[in-house]
Amino acid sequence: SGKTTLMNMIAGIYYPDEGQIYIDGEEVSIRSPKDAFRYKIGMIHQHFKLVDVFSAAQNIVLGVRGEKYNLKEVNARVREMSEKYGFHIDPKKKIHEMSVSEKQTVEIVKVLYRGAEILILDEPTAVLAPQETEKLFNVMREMKRDGKTVIIITHKLHEVLAVSDRVAILRKGEYIGTVETKDATE
Repeated sequence: SGKTTLMNMIAGIYYPDEGQIYIDGEEVSIRSPKDAFRYKIGMIHQHFKLVDVFSAAQNIVLGVRGEKYNLKEVNARVREMSEKYGFHIDPKKKIHEMSVSEKQTVEIVKVLYRGAEILILDEPTAVLAPQETEKLFNVMREMKRDGKTVIIITHKLHEVLAVSDRVAILRKGEYIGTVETKDATE
């Protein structure tokens, strides 16, 4: 679909055949996920990419190149991030023991741990209960207050109105326009 294509271009999975991507007012070329990471873009997919037998902390540092880590320090940093943004996560808990919302939290913390300033969440509420959705929205608001940019891809219009500042509309893969949320209705 169009939203998936757009999201994957920003994350460096697809290369755009037209249009531009600007970060902080500067046009950038994103040809791979590595490029996206260089621009501090982190993507949280609908289908999590976690190792079930590893702990949350082990998954968070898995694949961080050139960094030796001490799990005690990683656990402390994860707890610090949890307090800052309002996450509820036990860094020592194994992935296979976690609920879906806990796994999603690990994915979000993973990209934040790696320095993401722009986070893309693909249909993040699709698998969450209403209380979990509200917790996620509170975390997103905290990330925004901390200067992060959060892009949420969703078709749930009531959620768009509840959490966004601006809405870009795509229809059949085509960009239709952007509106300020305060000026929009469902």
